[in-house]
Amino acid sequence: MGDLRGRRAWQLAFAAYDLLDEAVLVTPDGRYSFRALYLEVVDRRMADDYIRGLLALDQVKKESPALWSLYARQIVAECQGRGWRSADFSGARILTSYLLYWWGAFARGYAFEVEIFRDLQNSGIEFQAHDLLDRQARYSLSDLSVSGMAGDIKTSVYFVQVATPLQHDFYIVRLFVQGRPYTLAVMLQPLTWDEIYGTRRPEGWRRS
Repeated sequence: MGDLRGRRAWQLAFAAYDLLDEAVLVTPDGRYSFRALYLEVVDRRMADDYIRGLLALDQVKKESPALWSLYARQIVAECQGRGWRSADFSGARILTSYLLYWWGAFARGYAFEVEIFRDLQNSGIEFQAHDLLDRQARYSLSDLSVSGMAGDIKTSVYFVQVATPLQHDFYIVRLFVQGRPYTLAVMLQPLTWDEIYGTRRPEGWRRS
């Protein structure tokens, strides 16, 4: 039951932060949506440098949290410098929380991508990945392709509940069991399964 409550809380948090995209901060200089402020303060200033730092790490899974935290502290400092954390600005704490939430999602997501790309390379699997150093390519529809099949990399399976229909041939995801390290899994579309294994089998998850 506790796990279900935790999952429900996260679902509500995801929905709330999505709604905050259109929230507005009013300053003496004008009105700015939270999404516009994220793009100005965080994405355009920090994203490329973070990706370059990420690619330079030797052990991405172990070292990336410290790199993410470094930029998170810069975001807080920027909010303080602009006076967005003072009592004079209504909702300023919510803005700071919003910026940190989406930064965390960005940073963890791309750290996981780099982890997967390196794992595939070390396993000798041929694949084509989008260029993380190219801003336009970074937001391409697919993260990678294998044998002409388009794939996406996700840090959780929450997307299954909100994405309709699923657009990719396969998904590389993290599965969490309470109290244990996460497990990597590949989710295949039915036609992708048929192409790889021949005959579809209705037995649920398949472990390889």
